[in-house]
Amino acid sequence: MARAELEGAIADRLRPDVLAAANINPHTRLATDYLNHFNNVVMVLELVPDMPDMAEEVLGWAPASYEEYFHASHFRERDLAVAAYHAADRGIRDEFDSAITHLDCVMAEAMQLIERDPTEAVVAQRIRDIVNDRLKPGIAAASAIVNGAPLLTSPMHEAGESEAQAAVDELFP
Repeated sequence: MARAELEGAIADRLRPDVLAAANINPHTRLATDYLNHFNNVVMVLELVPDMPDMAEEVLGWAPASYEEYFHASHFRERDLAVAAYHAADRGIRDEFDSAITHLDCVMAEAMQLIERDPTEAVVAQRIRDIVNDRLKPGIAAASAIVNGAPLLTSPMHEAGESEAQAAVDELFP
């Protein structure tokens, strides 16, 4: 297949209707399925203070890039998810990657706590605080990026326009 044909085939797969059918946001070109990498471990992490035998499952978790996650997943359109990620707007992808790096770091901190006695009251409370104050909000922030929530720092609004108005304008173009 010639290079032009290959690029045409890729562009055809990145059409908004194809992406939407694959549960990939057509605007951001990101899939919320990746966030299951965090959602699943956070559900188990919440149990650890009361069920310390679940600690091993959390300690078996490891960071995985967007590509690594999809290559190892059973997601029906995993190759499309990776291609769409690479075709995503650089600003959106960088913001998403930054949010994921933050989540990876918070997970590392939680895992260090688990290696101590997670049933100890102070440690258990710190684990709960990490889950409720940092991991869940971090996952929500990453989800907002995937789903195309308007950014207050978006370069799409004109100079002098209020950030609030810019956010409304981005929601309702």
